[in-house]
Amino acid sequence: MKRFKKFLEVTLVFLVVLWTGCLDAQQRGAGSQAASGAPNPYVAPFGVPLAPPIYLVNFLLLYFANPEIAAYMPAYRVPLPQEVYDCLFTAVENSYSCPYDEMAQYFAAQAVASGGSQNKDASWPPSCQTNPRWANLAPPQYRQPDQINQPLGRKNADKIAQLLGVDQGMILTDEEYACMIGTPPRDVAQEIIFACSLDLTNSTGNTDLPLSSYGLYLSEGDVRSNCAPNAPCLEFNALFAGPLESIAARCGFADKLARLFTQTPMLEFIGEGHDCQKKWMPSCIAEAACPGNGGQSNNSCAPSLKVAQ
Repeated sequence: MKRFKKFLEVTLVFLVVLWTGCLDAQQRGAGSQAASGAPNPYVAPFGVPLAPPIYLVNFLLLYFANPEIAAYMPAYRVPLPQEVYDCLFTAVENSYSCPYDEMAQYFAAQAVASGGSQNKDASWPPSCQTNPRWANLAPPQYRQPDQINQPLGRKNADKIAQLLGVDQGMILTDEEYACMIGTPPRDVAQEIIFACSLDLTNSTGNTDLPLSSYGLYLSEGDVRSNCAPNAPCLEFNALFAGPLESIAARCGFADKLARLFTQTPMLEFIGEGHDCQKKWMPSCIAEAACPGNGGQSNNSCAPSLKVAQ
């Protein structure tokens, strides 16, 4: 137990340094993305939370907390409609948010288009990749419209967790989970955990307006990336600076939290995820290489096409 506690303290110090650097860089870089020019029209834009290392960090945390919740993470990744991407990329004054009512038509058009990605996957940029052994566990690109926002399901979630090294002894009991998540009125840390878990699992069957396959969430009627400025899942990073350790100690699962970091690739994913998130801040939309015809055409990049002006 003492060894676990010592490791947890060292790990949390590492995470504090890593994620604080990312948050500081995001604050310094606010507005710089738009200044670099219009989005490249020959890319497939994806929400950064779907990038393999970030997706797998979030999956491990959610499965560790409650496998039933992790089962609602997205089973497939879907490129953003170009109109949505263009809006989110340039919405500097609106904190990289766009009115859902205005974007809904583009999501709807994508949902009825046939062919999906036509068996051609957009490749994640180097900044958002991980070992192929693990990358294959992240969501594949969708093929059919009915796969958009579909959840993993418990069977697939259990399989991924097992391959990542999670065993039953790492998973929180119902009592430990209830202690961690709290009940209203929650404290600040618990509210962040609760809100982030909802945003990461807004799949079909778990919300009225699913957006999980895009790595997006709804905030007061606006759609935005799960790691856009001030998003709950971005604020979750700050919990590594002490609150998460305090919750684990108070709720009696500090040893389980330590095992999550020692017996899974969690630290590997955190380092890679930091690089990915830092590269694509502040909108938190990554540009993946167009499959097939690259810069000659972007027809294969997004079902809803918009040529950048």
